[in-house]
Amino acid sequence: MRGQSTVEWVGLITLVACVMAGLTAAGIRLPAAGLAHSVSTKILCAASLSRSCAGDGSLEVAYGPELAGLVRSGAPTLMYGKDMLGLPVDFRTCRSPWCADGSGEGEVSESTAGEPVTLFTRVVEGPEDSTYVQYWAYYPESASLRGAPFLEGKGYHRNDWESMQIRVEADGTVSERASSHSGYNHSRSSANWGSDLGWEFLTDAAEAVGLREKGGWGEATGRYLIAGGSHAGNVATSADDTDYPSYTPARLVRLVPLESVRNGPLARPADFDPITPPWEKQVWTDPESEGTG
Repeated sequence: MRGQSTVEWVGLITLVACVMAGLTAAGIRLPAAGLAHSVSTKILCAASLSRSCAGDGSLEVAYGPELAGLVRSGAPTLMYGKDMLGLPVDFRTCRSPWCADGSGEGEVSESTAGEPVTLFTRVVEGPEDSTYVQYWAYYPESASLRGAPFLEGKGYHRNDWESMQIRVEADGTVSERASSHSGYNHSRSSANWGSDLGWEFLTDAAEAVGLREKGGWGEATGRYLIAGGSHAGNVATSADDTDYPSYTPARLVRLVPLESVRNGPLARPADFDPITPPWEKQVWTDPESEGTG
């Protein structure tokens, strides 16, 4: 199956290359790279053997009308920190930093190359009639220590998967948290160091004395605040909104059910080395997991 998907992928890429070459040979002048990328993306989507572009109605097909409504209503407004490397995009059509680049200011719904701001979704039924919705963000690169002398290279890696999650309990109580380095946070605080570093003993101590929310879960805010370099997130902060100069309203975020597309022909060949994709993380099946691996 994996070999077949690789053949499909090579075939699609070859098709795009032939079309572009044909346009050039015909004397048709191609505009900026952004338009060329947009054209190739549409060809890949149209030629895909699955519902790869996941348009209107894809959430209903994946989850049914009731859960699809919950996924849409829980989608956050994305707020991007200063010096944001790039926007969250669809990994099947954008794997390079240039096609994920954003304007860095004001309201944004797509990258400068035309890639729509995308969150992949996952619904998990939990204990005691609770329901969890995970919103997964993919970035082509991450730089936790960008600008730090001698250490910048240590904090850089290709590919990055982060998430914002909501928990809806049987009585309707809604909680939220976001992934941050090795753990999950609700509020931006120095008390999160243990969670960020994956030091369970320090995390437990901070939670025991009330310095941070248990498991990173806290009151729903409807916002997902994302650090510029590392993409570490939280959902509540005392920082001024000027620290987040660009944003994507929830209504403009493209939502794609990850359960439905991760085995499609455009997704199967994807390699996220050195990062673990969502479906291989513990939180994929255990939504209360406190680790991001």
